[in-house]
Amino acid sequence: MLCLLLAGCPANPPSPAPASTGGPGAAPRGDRLPAGFARGVSYAHVHRVGHGYGSAASEATLKRLRAMSVDGVALMPYGYQRRATDERIFGYPGQPGDTGFFAGVDPSMLDAHVLREIRAARRLGMKVMVKPHVWSNDYWGGGEWHGTLRQKDAAGHARWWSSYRSFALHYARLAQQGGAQQFCVGTELVKMSTAHPAEWRALIAEVREVFSGQVTYAAHWDGELDEIQFWDALDFIGANAYFPLDVPEGARVEQLVRAWQPHRRRLARLAKKFGKPVVFTEAGYRPLAGTFQKPWKHRDKRRDPTAQARAYQALFDAFSAAPWWRGIYLWKVYTDPARAYERGSGSFNFLGLPAEAVIRQRFGGPE
Repeated sequence: MLCLLLAGCPANPPSPAPASTGGPGAAPRGDRLPAGFARGVSYAHVHRVGHGYGSAASEATLKRLRAMSVDGVALMPYGYQRRATDERIFGYPGQPGDTGFFAGVDPSMLDAHVLREIRAARRLGMKVMVKPHVWSNDYWGGGEWHGTLRQKDAAGHARWWSSYRSFALHYARLAQQGGAQQFCVGTELVKMSTAHPAEWRALIAEVREVFSGQVTYAAHWDGELDEIQFWDALDFIGANAYFPLDVPEGARVEQLVRAWQPHRRRLARLAKKFGKPVVFTEAGYRPLAGTFQKPWKHRDKRRDPTAQARAYQALFDAFSAAPWWRGIYLWKVYTDPARAYERGSGSFNFLGLPAEAVIRQRFGGPE
């Protein structure tokens, strides 16, 4: 049943293999992912005209990823709200502009740019997920994030939900117009997804009226993943898999694989409960010491690209034999990496680092 929802599952899932016992410099284990597995990256737009979606720079990056056997990209258009408690999303095409913070529509990400990006990826044989995100000015400094967006009262929530519904349906229609194969109805909106399941079911039904591909939701690993009540209405379970591993900073690959096992069992239970495959809609590591301990943490960490490589190696070792694990979208690659990284935005970069060799080998690209 699981394999009916994501095309290309092998008739006989691969048998588990022992974890690598290599240390920091060990070569990746030889296992490659099965046919039909989504070998994706979260593909981030550089917010500058000529460097983001639909640009020549982005097309060159897509070709580089395709040479690594990446076969899918998650495009992430944004809507904006000033405060985490605001009641309206704006700043995207089809929504009236505003004054002040993020006034008007982002000129670097018009609908035409997103459509060009979808079509450029498809020409290269890549699948496309359209995965809208919401950004707030309150996110700066880490005091708020997607999971804390909320309104002050029921009337305020009703206004926000109407705005979010318009935002999501705008991009669902655009995904259909461009020929994307997957659409993500929301990302880590913890307070919304857990408190208002009926609204999400209604939105999923509306999305299916305008979008013919697969539909999912990208859930935060801590709490939300298990609390969502509408997984049955979706085609697969989307997990943003920044699970912390309880290991020392210098942990070897086999230690990391063992530390993954409680999380693996949790995901297996979820897949069995809903009869759905699991895709890591986000998963990534920084090239920093102990990056696998708390993947979201970066302050006071020394640079260590080998730790990033071990983290990816262990993730693939821990999950590659799980028949319900059907894809991953690595966090993240920018449309114009050189421009993004020189602006200080590339903290999860793996291109040109030891982790790229691990990913390339597991995805099935040339050595």
